[in-house]
Formats: sequence, C-alpha cells, structure tokens
Amino acid sequence: MINLCDNCANLNKDNNWIQFFMDILDLKDPYTQGHSHHVHAITEKIYDCLPHRYQTKIDKTKLLLAALLHDIGKIKTPDRILDKNAALSDNEWDVMKQHPNEGAEIIRKTVFSDTADWILYHHERIDGKGYYRLKGNEIPLESRIIAVADTFSALRTYRIYRPAKSIEATITILNDVRGKQLDDDIVGYFLLLGKDVLENLYCNCKICAERRAELEKVS
Repeated sequence: MINLCDNCANLNKDNNWIQFFMDILDLKDPYTQGHSHHVHAITEKIYDCLPHRYQTKIDKTKLLLAALLHDIGKIKTPDRILDKNAALSDNEWDVMKQHPNEGAEIIRKTVFSDTADWILYHHERIDGKGYYRLKGNEIPLESRIIAVADTFSALRTYRIYRPAKSIEATITILNDVRGKQLDDDIVGYFLLLGKDVLENLYCNCKICAERRAELEKVS
C-alpha cells in the first residue's frame, strides 16, 4: 500500500480513488510509481522556494496532486513500451506521447477535473516544441513547475539501461535548457536551493534504492 503525502491526505474521502490509481500504477510499473512520488516531493520544494507573487496564483494541494498523478496516463501505455530496456522507436514514442492526454482524460472524470490541463501540458516546452506546441505563458504555471520537477527526477533517477546523472551534470543540463525547454524563472528559483539540498532530493524507487546501496558498499 502506498502512503500518500500529507497534503494529498487532506483530501479525505477523495483520497480513496487516488490510492486506487497509484496502486494500479505501482503494479503496472513500479519505476513510474516511484518517479511520481519523486516528482511530487520535488514539486513541493519548488513551490516552497517560489516568491509570494507566484504562490498566490497556485493552489498548493491541487498542484501536488497533479504532480503525484502527472504520469497516471501510463496505466494505458502498453507494458512492452514501459518495460523496454532500449531506445524507443518512432512509433513507440508516438504511443508514449499519448500518456499526458490519457492521464488528463482520467482526471477529468474526477472531482479534480480542474487540474486535468496541468497534467495534459506537463511535457510542453517554453520554446513551443513540446507535445501540443504551446509556448511560454500559454503553458499553465502548474505544468511549468511539474515540468521542472519531472526533468530533474528523470536526470537523477537510475534506470536499468543507464545510470543517474551526477548532481553537477544535472545542474548544468537544467541551466542549458532553461528558457528553451523549461521555464527560466522556475529553474532559477529551484537552483537557488543549492547543490547540497538538490543532491538529497533522491528517488526512493526500488531501482534507485538498490543502486545507492551498492554505491555505499563500494565507498
């Protein structure tokens, strides 16, 4: 059983269906479930370091819910694609790119339908080269925050077919893509947390936990 975050737990009776979807996701793809919790934790850190003028525009509880469920559409992604230990083909990428829309459609049928677009657009790019070609402020602020958290998590997470990026490499990449892929201001505020804090924002999925344990034994 997955323990939901304190903020999401405050949703009380609506918590059951969230737990239901997260348990299904865990059974289908434990990595994605662990990644979702990682993105949730990073999103909370980003929110907490944003200036007040940003925070007043955001419902934190709903933002964290959307972060937790941003990849829920992968419930409908074929296992052969999720479990592939090599680069995806163009056709497989086309299928994978459907998960934001699938996730948004799931959320639209719940009491949190107002967060559906945040999930739909979490792979948009500031330069307009994302899945749906929105750019800049056309992309919901909440989606832009989740995109930064999602990118950080992807870089810092171990996969069967590749190691995690070092914190130094991750910071370099975030600086390289700010203003192009990711929101420049949000990346800037996030990086102000500093290397030591960022380094400790690690993923607790099974693969990452096992890899960290192996590295600790070596050191």
